[in-house]
Amino acid sequence: MSEGIFVLQLAGEININSLTDTRNKVESYKIDQYDKIIIDLEKVSFFDSSGLGYLVVLIKQVKNNKGAIVFCAPNNLVKRLLSTIRIDKYVNIYESCEEAMAYMKELDIPAAI
Repeated sequence: MSEGIFVLQLAGEININSLTDTRNKVESYKIDQYDKIIIDLEKVSFFDSSGLGYLVVLIKQVKNNKGAIVFCAPNNLVKRLLSTIRIDKYVNIYESCEEAMAYMKELDIPAAI
């Protein structure tokens, strides 16, 4: 974590079989306490529709809390999947996590009242 920025590293296949573990992992980090979240996809090899649906849920949660969320370092397959379902229209996707971190450090999010 850096300057109120939480980096969530996901790995492997995010699918119907792994989704409960992934959801429990995310909930254990209490990411709703952060207003800037980077989802590191570097080690994710695949998402099925359940995994992609969970990403949409995360995006909505963060945005409903007036926060910012970005993705970084997806491989080509994951990038195509995100583009196919048009997540890239709602969330910035960066080639590297360093780029995502630089963006988040510059982003000014007003404190919640």
